Amino acid sequence: MAVRETEWAYSNDGRIAFAFLALAIVLLAIGVLAVTVVGSDAANGGVALLAIATFLLVFSVLVFLPRLARRGAASFSVYSRRSVDEAVKAVREAFEASGRTPRVDIVKSRSDHPPRVVTAEGVQARFRIEVTRHPAGAEGGSEWTEIVESSASRDGAEAQALRKMVTERLAGGSPPDG
Repeated sequence: MAVRETEWAYSNDGRIAFAFLALAIVLLAIGVLAVTVVGSDAANGGVALLAIATFLLVFSVLVFLPRLARRGAASFSVYSRRSVDEAVKAVREAFEASGRTPRVDIVKSRSDHPPRVVTAEGVQARFRIEVTRHPAGAEGGSEWTEIVESSASRDGAEAQALRKMVTERLAGGSPPDG
């Protein structure tokens, strides 16, 4: 499977977490109503609904809360074969090309390659850059760099322009058509 490393993927983790939590609450309510209103006739069904709801609550907390803390509610991400330093340089150059002064922070981590966060004053977008494994597999080596852009605006012109400039710099020129 050919994977283009210059395509940004959108993820709305806030909406997904909300859907899981809402489903869990609905199942909890139905389960409690089944057990309390219908009584012992619906006890087995009610307990099954309560167990499913509990699983969904625990799953949501364990999977989505850390992801929301790292990425924010909505984000774009792209994988690159470039090193973390090259990716940081591409993001810094994109901010500088837009007339902003970038700031790079190294996030405390137990990893050998701690993530970098690139921000600029007056820009809502923040880029988190870290070494990761590409989801398509480990073709040609297992290390990839993931660049995650978290922004309050999904379709903001400034955010789109920054993503395009980062893509151009990662590709070493203009991004390929198609």
